[in-house]
Amino acid sequence: MSPAAGARPAGPLVWVHCPDPARSGAVVALDRRLADEGEPVRLLLTGPRPAGETGRLLHAPAPPDSRLAAQEFLARWQPDMLIWMQGALQPALLAEAARAGLPAVLADAQAETATLSGGGWRPGARRLAFQRFERLLAVDGTAAARLRRLGVEDGRIEITGALDEDHPLPGYHESDRADMAQAIGARPVWLVAGATGREIDAVSAAHRQASRRAHRLLMILAPAEAREAEALAAQLRRAGLQVAERLTGEEPDEATEAYVADGPDELGLWYRLAPMTLMGGTLEGGPCRTPFEPAALGSAVIHGARFDHHRRAYERLAVAGACRRVRNAQELGFAVETLLSPDRAAGLARAAWDVSTEGAEASNRVIDLIRDTLERRG
Repeated sequence: MSPAAGARPAGPLVWVHCPDPARSGAVVALDRRLADEGEPVRLLLTGPRPAGETGRLLHAPAPPDSRLAAQEFLARWQPDMLIWMQGALQPALLAEAARAGLPAVLADAQAETATLSGGGWRPGARRLAFQRFERLLAVDGTAAARLRRLGVEDGRIEITGALDEDHPLPGYHESDRADMAQAIGARPVWLVAGATGREIDAVSAAHRQASRRAHRLLMILAPAEAREAEALAAQLRRAGLQVAERLTGEEPDEATEAYVADGPDELGLWYRLAPMTLMGGTLEGGPCRTPFEPAALGSAVIHGARFDHHRRAYERLAVAGACRRVRNAQELGFAVETLLSPDRAAGLARAAWDVSTEGAEASNRVIDLIRDTLERRG
């Protein structure tokens, strides 16, 4: 039986409304944080079902914005608190929640968070909808200013940043890191994380271009899938590069230009060894990994223009000037050349690390509000 089909679990229940699939990872992360900290509260998500959910997370369709639908939803689930994330505000639903005495928090509030369901708004309706929230957590100063212009009292607004997304860091074995660091020595290194066959020509050309500045440059290529490693190695050889493969037990030597890893399972090792990372899949489109993986491990982020997966994460880095965006092989080669400067790579990585960790403040605040609300309600 799916969580949506089951009865309301015993104990405290927090309803999280998040209709944006790009932000559902933040709900999963919040649920895991609560579980890790031993909190008995369960989360009920209304919105698209996220990937990677823990099994604790309950899921139900969002009720339509009508008084009757809202009453039926509240009677069935009897939540102790509402956290509204993203999407148009639903006046009838919020009014019924307020009538039921349900404490509500608006999280991830952006400057665009000012629309009502139905596409329009009646005079004063937006202002009234915002009055339903005890606290409004803005992602930045622009969003906070927008809320003030809509009549929200300053004392109810907090600037916390966006909620932390779910991006557990890939692990590694220190013995492997030490061995590989010794094999690489003082050579400059860059990584392609989650590489696909369609991008081999571009990364090969970029590597040759950057190698004119650093002739000992080593490219580590981690395939998106382990089964593609052998084929990608063959493509690199056809492109004219000297290749070594981890799959066959080889280590990179002085003649190696490209080192093909087994697959994505050891990315935690490669991020820690490479001062810069190209996010595979972003040059030609398709699945790609979250840039917060290398960002949190000190590797500067380079990416292409096609990143439908983890779009918000890439956009957050771009706004902060914490990544390098490239459109083609020539721009990629220039980016690698530029980031061969340790100071430039470290500066970009430091800015990305700041962005990757800033969501913790918002998550901490939401957890504090959950605890305070549940304690108040007994």
